[in-house]
Amino acid sequence: MRALSKWSASLHASTALPLSLAIAGGGAAAAAAGVAMAVLRWTLQVRTLPERVMEWALLFVPLNVFQSALLRFGFDAKRYALYAAVVGTLLLLAALGALAPRRGWSGWRILALGIGLWLFTMLVIMPLTGAGPFATSLVDGKRAVIGGYFSVALLYAAILMLAATLGRPEDAVTAGRVLARPELPSRRSALLLLGGALAAYGGTFLATRLIPKSQVTQIIVLDPQQPVPSGGVDPPHPHPEGGSAAAPAQAPNPVDPLDPPASRLLKRDQDGATLAAGRRPGELAAPVTTNADFYVVTKNAGGDPELHYTSWRLLVDGEVNRTVQLDYQSLRNLPSVELTKTLECISNFVAKCELAPFGCDLISTAQWKGARLRDVLELAGGLRPGAVSLAVIAADEFTTALPLDAALNPDTLLVYEMNGQVLPREHGYPARVLVPGRYGMKNSKWVVGLRALARDFTDWYGQRNWSRQAIVKTMTRIDVPAPGAVLPPGEHRIAGIAYAGDRGVTKVEFSPDGGESWEPAQLLEPAPDRDTWVRWEGRFTLPPSAKTTLMSRATDRTGALQSEAFSLPQPDGSSGWHTVDVQATDT
Repeated sequence: MRALSKWSASLHASTALPLSLAIAGGGAAAAAAGVAMAVLRWTLQVRTLPERVMEWALLFVPLNVFQSALLRFGFDAKRYALYAAVVGTLLLLAALGALAPRRGWSGWRILALGIGLWLFTMLVIMPLTGAGPFATSLVDGKRAVIGGYFSVALLYAAILMLAATLGRPEDAVTAGRVLARPELPSRRSALLLLGGALAAYGGTFLATRLIPKSQVTQIIVLDPQQPVPSGGVDPPHPHPEGGSAAAPAQAPNPVDPLDPPASRLLKRDQDGATLAAGRRPGELAAPVTTNADFYVVTKNAGGDPELHYTSWRLLVDGEVNRTVQLDYQSLRNLPSVELTKTLECISNFVAKCELAPFGCDLISTAQWKGARLRDVLELAGGLRPGAVSLAVIAADEFTTALPLDAALNPDTLLVYEMNGQVLPREHGYPARVLVPGRYGMKNSKWVVGLRALARDFTDWYGQRNWSRQAIVKTMTRIDVPAPGAVLPPGEHRIAGIAYAGDRGVTKVEFSPDGGESWEPAQLLEPAPDRDTWVRWEGRFTLPPSAKTTLMSRATDRTGALQSEAFSLPQPDGSSGWHTVDVQATDT
């Protein structure tokens, strides 16, 4: 027995790798897994584990801590959080990987480690991050997630096997043969597993491209007279066996009128999370914001979904009379509605703009075109009597909960055009939801699913303890003059915007002396629609060498005056009266 124990210890010592080589092997496997996840993100738009872990971890970050990080790091806050998640994930994978060659694990045990990590991802991480076991809760992309992560797991195990064989001394291999240990990893088995990882990825890629996504009934809306932004497109053609089918899918091309331009990569901040409206300080906002100047907010530090109208489908299910899916052309062929609407991010500051890098400029106005959301729901036979809420599901797994009165409001739209152009990618192409009177967080982008529910639903922001209703608060902003402006003595113009959601603004006042007195402002033009900002102006006099604080406030159609008390955006939106300090020269 003592001899057998010595033989076993000798064998373990001969097959185990030195600590430095084991760490190198684990690091190589972790790096390979990281690269593989990046490739999946780029080719199949499968969100990486660090992205999922980061968003899940934010559930436990108090709102005041989240806001403090945003104020301190600005546009870099989310990028730093993603970097931390990437480093943490890779370190964990490297530590687990170093254990296998260090302890001289067999090839089967290394393979079991890889498959075990895949199962942990499917059964623990996916449900924790809202995708459900084996991604069953995803509207789209289940195959890519399951097969893609399986290929990552096989690649991780293959690199560990290679590390165990390439780093093991030759005499250990010989000893392994002599001592009849065929289960030790071999280069051949490692290379076979590497080929299996590549085959798994290739099969997943082909499956997502060639196999139909679902067997759900597809609704085709025929209306060849429906206009498009520039020119026309072929309407759906009759199916030779009866019924109808959408026009054959075509590859995107630069002249396709339904294919939007590339995202505004050059104008985004470092992580693409927040981009203020393109208004220069001291410049009055235009009545309608151009697409290039419209503010952008996205939760996706790793990149936004890249969708195309030829393959896009909208799934309508849940508490409806029949589950259906709708293609892009059919959405455009529904009766269209055009309206002008202002969008404001719930993170926008309406006072003390200097506290945030984006200031008070996460608000913009555009002209939109789309179909009524209630008309889309009618294609599914309408809602069942038990329905109490509607979940709007996006391609990036963002979710929005809408009460039925908001979902069925005639001004709630599923839009596909913005300012007469195809909806830009950064604003939700192919389709996004617009909801009257709600902050931007309720106006979901990249929509791929509408799910009627017989219960209240806690959406992405609600899980993070932000407002459940997200009703816009009344706000004003002074655009002219710019903060800290030095002006000559005399009369000057004061101008800005005011917004109160679909309640509308009836009166704007400004104070030229820090709130000691108030004067009525003049509205520059009638509000273009029910849910838009108004622009206003007035005149004030500045004596020589004077310093003063300009203030503004608004009253909505209900007669309620804008709240004076300042509050940070979390959790219900910012409040307060906007102020601007100006100074006069001596002469």
